[in-house]
Amino acid sequence: MKIFYISENQNDGTNAGNKARNDTEKILFSKKYFPVKGVKSTNRLKHGNKLYFTINNINFLFRLKEIPTDSYVIVQYPFLMQYNNGKGWLDCSFVLRNLFKKNKVILLIHDIDELRFPKARGSINDLNQAAYIISHNKKMTDYLIKKGIDKNKIVNLGVFDYLIKKQNIYNHYNDKALLCYAGNLTKSQFIYNLPESVKELGINLYGNGYIKNDPKLNYKGAFSSEKISSIIKGKYGLIWDGQISQTCNDYSGNYLKYNNPHKLSMYLAANMPIIIWDQAAESDFVKNNGLGITIKSLYEIPKRISKVSEQDYDQMNQAVQEMRQKIEKGYFLKAALDKIESKIDEK
Repeated sequence: MKIFYISENQNDGTNAGNKARNDTEKILFSKKYFPVKGVKSTNRLKHGNKLYFTINNINFLFRLKEIPTDSYVIVQYPFLMQYNNGKGWLDCSFVLRNLFKKNKVILLIHDIDELRFPKARGSINDLNQAAYIISHNKKMTDYLIKKGIDKNKIVNLGVFDYLIKKQNIYNHYNDKALLCYAGNLTKSQFIYNLPESVKELGINLYGNGYIKNDPKLNYKGAFSSEKISSIIKGKYGLIWDGQISQTCNDYSGNYLKYNNPHKLSMYLAANMPIIIWDQAAESDFVKNNGLGITIKSLYEIPKRISKVSEQDYDQMNQAVQEMRQKIEKGYFLKAALDKIESKIDEK
């Protein structure tokens, strides 16, 4: 079976999205699928981008036409292109209509933008036209089914893989700070409203956009997405979003109910047990695999942590290490692709 994929070749940078997409491409290559060289970087225009995209990417559009009719083509969704030296992303999903006309498209979801941005372009029309979809988890899949997507063409990923070049060698039980939080620190406003009881336990922050000089927050800087998992420290990796500590609120917090946050994979790659909002879609993954603790509110952390013995922590750490061995080999995406191949063979 000959399966093609669009090769993106994104910059590494400090953005988790780059890491997730680059790791996906490496796994697709390891499966011996056939790459189609992706788009050429362009600029973002104030009054629309389609014409400028077309002029700059005529060769790419011709390469799409050269894919044999009715071939399976894997596209990472949304279909994005970098601009401004990798600091920005341009949604070029309109190009998919060229593929839908003559090919069977497999969409591997990275994000469903209408779930996290109030005025985002809808995804359902694109997803309806896909031959198969790799969804993040059961909660995201349930959302897609409610929107009319055929459940028989959806395969769940479970968690994003995280390919690493250098291991984090630490057992984090004796790390000075209780928590590690890595991400977009401009978006994650809750870090500026943390309970004093949590600050006193210590929190290490990593990422771009830190804007406050709080002596009780340990800002460690921003690092390459390929290096950060080997650097970060903290007894637990925190998965939380929004503006407040009582619950995960606004669009970014609500999005945790559906998506696989890539920081979960990063923490696991760093040998770090997890503390996660109990309404997050991946809280089930954490709980069912013994990878950490689920909480309703950040205010719960001191009390919950006080009940964790060193033996309890070691058990979580062992589960984390077993999961790390899977994600650093691309286990979850390979398993999802194998399921799709089986579905294709059955036709």
